Amino acid sequence: MGVIKQLPQNVANQISAGEVIERPASIVKELIENSIDAGAKNIEIRIEDGGRELIKVKDDGHGILADDIESAFNRYATSKIEDIDDLYSLYSLGFRGEALASIVSVAEIEMISRHQDSDQAVKIKLKGGEIIDKKPVGSTIGTEITVRDLFYNTPARYKYLKTTTTEFSHISKIVSAEATANSDLSFKLFHDSRQILSTPGNGKLKDTIYAVFGGDIAENLIPIDIEDRYIKLSGYLCRPELTRSSRSHELFFVNGRPIYNNLTAKAVETAYSKLIDPGRKPIVFLFIKVNPILVDVNVHPAKKEVKFSRSQIIFDVIKKAVRNTLKENDPTTRIKIKKDHSLEADRDQTEENIERDQLFNQNKKSSYNSAKQNNYSKTGSYKQSKGNYQKNINYGDDKSYNPDLKSSENKKDFRQLIRENENQEYSLENVEAEESYFKFLGQIFNSYLLIETDQGLKIVDQHNAQERILYERFYAEYNKKDKASQSLLMPVKIELSAEEREIVHQYEAEIKKIGIDFSDFGNNTILIQEVPVLLKNMSTRNIIEELIAELAEAGKAKSAAEVQANMLEYLACRSSIKAGQPLTKNESIQLIKDLYKTENPYRCPHSRPVMINISREEIEKGLGRK
Repeated sequence: MGVIKQLPQNVANQISAGEVIERPASIVKELIENSIDAGAKNIEIRIEDGGRELIKVKDDGHGILADDIESAFNRYATSKIEDIDDLYSLYSLGFRGEALASIVSVAEIEMISRHQDSDQAVKIKLKGGEIIDKKPVGSTIGTEITVRDLFYNTPARYKYLKTTTTEFSHISKIVSAEATANSDLSFKLFHDSRQILSTPGNGKLKDTIYAVFGGDIAENLIPIDIEDRYIKLSGYLCRPELTRSSRSHELFFVNGRPIYNNLTAKAVETAYSKLIDPGRKPIVFLFIKVNPILVDVNVHPAKKEVKFSRSQIIFDVIKKAVRNTLKENDPTTRIKIKKDHSLEADRDQTEENIERDQLFNQNKKSSYNSAKQNNYSKTGSYKQSKGNYQKNINYGDDKSYNPDLKSSENKKDFRQLIRENENQEYSLENVEAEESYFKFLGQIFNSYLLIETDQGLKIVDQHNAQERILYERFYAEYNKKDKASQSLLMPVKIELSAEEREIVHQYEAEIKKIGIDFSDFGNNTILIQEVPVLLKNMSTRNIIEELIAELAEAGKAKSAAEVQANMLEYLACRSSIKAGQPLTKNESIQLIKDLYKTENPYRCPHSRPVMINISREEIEKGLGRK
């Protein structure tokens, strides 16, 4: 007799449930997506004990016909697919027909549903896949599903559930993502009878973000709306000064579906690199629209991961679009002043903001809502007041300069010289900067330069500024075929420890490629004969000794590219003016001019801010003028 047997249906369903139903949050996700596919406008989710005791999802969708209500719990029962080709042109969410069959195999379910064409609802109860009761009842149009005693018949699965707080945190993340994906739907989430979240369902994504994630994030949003090749990107990016320690606030949606995809996350993080602190992650709400044939949602049983064909093109489009959007919206770190002089946004209590504050206050118990309650203007506060400055300044060439003219027209001749006018203002019209001009005000603490621009008052860290300037010069020189090196009249002899000599030997090619030429002098000693021309007036011995010490401290695990980047960063840092060093007016002005000619005038090579901005509006608030 053969040993291979057909599994009983209930066992097969429990195995399937193990793939689809990982925890209570998995059930919430499946039921919400069914409600969305049913055309619901209002979705209410009630949770008890993190989902262990009860999960209830109620919607006002079109409901289920009485004749279909039993079939809905059969495995692979779905109204979304008729043949295999349908899998590659899907816009609906719950389509496999596994969810309800999987849930009912490991829990007790009660469903009440009334179809929009029916006068009466049907109530059905099931446990372990078996129908316990079915009868007609009175109800409004839509569906209500209640799940109790999850994993009652699979104690090993129940044992691996985490604490109530942890399980509800997963549920909250699911509901937050679904609510963000569907801003035209109203979501309400309750835990143990407490309302945790409520979204307006008015179709405005920014209002939904405010309701779910709070004012701190909502007031720092930058819109993105770009179409490139066969990809359309929309949604919001968050300003670089607001970040998180993990990817928890990187939300991606493909054709309306919340998804996880490492490629999209990497593309966004690459675009934000050098604009945020190392180890931090950006906050984004990015909607990606592509032809469904280019997306495979079947790589994960619960459909939470997707795979793209032509992934490199999608990566490049996202990275370029995010990077350009950030650059066009002045990623300078902003400082906000309240009337009590604390560095935080002041409330502007318009009716719209009061309504939003009330909505967010209702939601503040959610784990996402630790952000402070801040003002959030309808047009987005990243648009700063231009200030009161001359709008038509003559530069001696019979052309009026209009600082209101942005982007393409002001930046056609990139990297042209900045010209000074009779009012000591300097045009930025021909460099890649969001500002139109700057006016030098002075140096404070022998460390920081004050300038006025059309964005507000900027405080520039002189060391970080020159570090950015020199890094880009070193980098440009490093990539030249014919590098400009300076032969030393007197070669410099440097004695090394055995460890340092090994490091120099390991990275000899990289060290020589940046323009430092040396030879062995015996007994762990090297002789420096040439240095980059940019170091010609520097202390060669000190810089190179410290560079080697840095390489030794970093260890041997770095790649050649990492070593080269680190060396260029280090040379730029050591060659830069220091905090506490007084500068003349001309030196300060030249430093600002050179800074604005760089590719990234907002962050130093180590990702520290080069400057901070205080808008005119914030200054006037702090001084009680607004």
